[in-house]
Amino acid sequence: MFNIIPQIKTAIVLMVYGLLLASIATVFIIISFPTVNELTIAQIGLLIGELFLPIPIFLWARRAQNDLREMFRIRPVSIHTILAAIPIALGLTILTDEMDRIAQMIISTPDQFTKIQEMMTITGPLSAIFIIGVVVLVAPFVEELIFRGFFQRILEYRLNDITKSVLYSALTFAIIHFNPWWVVQIYIIGVFMGYVAWRTNSIWISFVIHAINNGVAVWFTHQPEGSLQWYEFKGHVSPIVLILGLVLLIWGLRWFIRITPIVNNRDAVFIEDLYGSPPNSDS
Repeated sequence: MFNIIPQIKTAIVLMVYGLLLASIATVFIIISFPTVNELTIAQIGLLIGELFLPIPIFLWARRAQNDLREMFRIRPVSIHTILAAIPIALGLTILTDEMDRIAQMIISTPDQFTKIQEMMTITGPLSAIFIIGVVVLVAPFVEELIFRGFFQRILEYRLNDITKSVLYSALTFAIIHFNPWWVVQIYIIGVFMGYVAWRTNSIWISFVIHAINNGVAVWFTHQPEGSLQWYEFKGHVSPIVLILGLVLLIWGLRWFIRITPIVNNRDAVFIEDLYGSPPNSDS
């Protein structure tokens, strides 16, 4: 059985359709429940938006009769590889947090973007389940399916250049967050997630890194004033913590590379052209 690799422009169009569908669904939720608490509606909108993002891709895959596990890189990885992702994620989170603080010194984030943090506010048991479920689990999983599973895999086949494929998918991932004040940090994290997805030919390690990064952000949001003195120093991340973050990142990467061989991702595929269709499996 052949899996169809669409053109890059086809992949981009499908992702744009997903964004439009997610936006329409989110607006519909907001209009339909005008009396519901604004924060609750924003959180529900986030969930609905994430769930609608991959629908056009799923519909295309169904029409093309593609194997979803292959198309989205839903392949198993070893427990040791998952464990190696933890120090990588923690190191990246610490270092990109400092990048964000430096960026804020140059150009501060407008209020409408800083309100994103309010969406991660836990106000009760149900809210906790919702925030952890959506921000830490659903959003990372859906985004990894789209960017490291679907889009980057297409770039790897089409461009035949792993470096460009990782960089372009990370750039698309950063742009699609629509927050220019965070674009550098998101891009850097995206590069690392793209690398581990390529090396393992699986989205699970990039998902772990993504989920930990989001989870730490949620945890920081709920820390009381003055409780992070061990972490901060004059408005920046403490030099000791920064060094620890760098050590964690380097150690995690070395461990990951040592225990994770590069997986051959050249499975049976058909590279779709402008007018092509998949070859007959009997021919």
